[in-house]
Amino acid sequence: MRAIEDAAAVCRRGFETGREDLFNEGDDAFHSAIATASHNMFLQIAVREARRLQAQSAIIGLRGSVGGHAAKAVEEHEAIHQAIRAGDPEAAAHAAAAHIDATLDDYRKEIQQRLFSPAG
Repeated sequence: MRAIEDAAAVCRRGFETGREDLFNEGDDAFHSAIATASHNMFLQIAVREARRLQAQSAIIGLRGSVGGHAAKAVEEHEAIHQAIRAGDPEAAAHAAAAHIDATLDDYRKEIQQRLFSPAG
């Protein structure tokens, strides 16, 4: 629980100070801490691969960190953390699904904007 809580706090601090590096550090640590705490090898591998793909997308400029979805992500992380802390797996699953859906939606919007915006 401490690793999840600390990672969420680092992510929030990165957002509040506009430090993308700190936000990303906390975001990585948050997702990794949850996967580790699950003791579920499938989830650990899935999170590691999702984070790898997210890092690769940053190389081509698809980044939703300190701008974009970051404020919402910080709140979504808090909802996930609180549900885990309360021992409520249904609420944790719901909060995690909402976070994944919102992140995916942000990536979709960014890709659509890049594909269908007039060249400037």
